[in-house]
Amino acid sequence: MGTIPNWIGRLPQLSYILLNDNQFHGELPCTFCLETSKLIDVSHNHLSGHIGYEIFTSNGTNCNGRNAYDDPHNDLEFVTKTKTYTYHGKPLYHMNGLDFSSNNFTGEIPPQIAHLGDIKVLNFSYNMFIGSIPETIANLSQIESLDLSHNNLSGVIPSQLTELHYLSTFSVAYNNLSGKCLQKIAQFNTFDDGDEGGFIDMESFYVSGSISYVMVLLVIASVLRINPYWRRVWFYCVGVTITTCYYFVVDHLPVPTRYKVWEPRV
Repeated sequence: MGTIPNWIGRLPQLSYILLNDNQFHGELPCTFCLETSKLIDVSHNHLSGHIGYEIFTSNGTNCNGRNAYDDPHNDLEFVTKTKTYTYHGKPLYHMNGLDFSSNNFTGEIPPQIAHLGDIKVLNFSYNMFIGSIPETIANLSQIESLDLSHNNLSGVIPSQLTELHYLSTFSVAYNNLSGKCLQKIAQFNTFDDGDEGGFIDMESFYVSGSISYVMVLLVIASVLRINPYWRRVWFYCVGVTITTCYYFVVDHLPVPTRYKVWEPRV
C-alpha cells in the first residue's frame, strides 16, 4: 500500500497509465494531465480527495506535451461499456478513456472535464462525488460510455446530455438526483429507466404522497363507519394516546417558579 508517485505525471511520453486494482491511497498527483493522456485507469484503489480542475486542461503547468499516439508493445486491457476489452497497436489511436471508479474521491466534478476532448469512456462510479452533474459533459461529443452511478450527486440530469449521439452506455443510478427523466430521444431512447435511477421526481413524489394520504384517511373513515366495535376501539386508543402524551409532556417539563410551593420560614 502506498501513494501514486508524482514523477508518473512528469514522464514526457507517458500516454497510458493503468494502475487499477492496487492498494494506492492518498490524493491523485497534481502532475497528472488527463487531457493529453490516452488511457488512465486508477480504479479499485483507495484514492481520495478532490480532483483539481487543472488536470483537465493543457493550459496548466502540469501538461507537458506528451505524444498521445505512442504504440505500446504490450496489450492493454480497459473496461469499456461495462466489459473488459483488450487494445493493441493502431486501435489505441482511436481510444481515449478515463476510469476513476471504486475509490473515495470527494468534492464536485470539475466543469473543466469538457477539456477531455475526444474521450470515449468516462467512469466516475462508486465514489463520493457531490454537487450537480456538470452541463459541460455535453461537450464530450465523442463519448460512448458514461457512468456516474453510486455517488452523492444532486440536482437534475442536464438535458444537454441528450445531444451525446454516440452514447451507448449511460448510468447515474444511486445518487440523490431530482427532477424528471430525460426525454426518450436520440440515444436515450435505447436506455432503460434503471440507468437513470437513484433520483426523485419531486412533483410525482408530492402528488403520490398526497393521494396516498387521502386514501388512508378514506379507508380509516369507511372502516370506522361500518364497524361500531372498531369505532369504539379506535376512539378509545386515540383517547389513551392523547392522555399518555399529555402526562408525558407535563412530567418532563420544568416547573415554573410561580407554581412551586414555598414553605414559610420559621
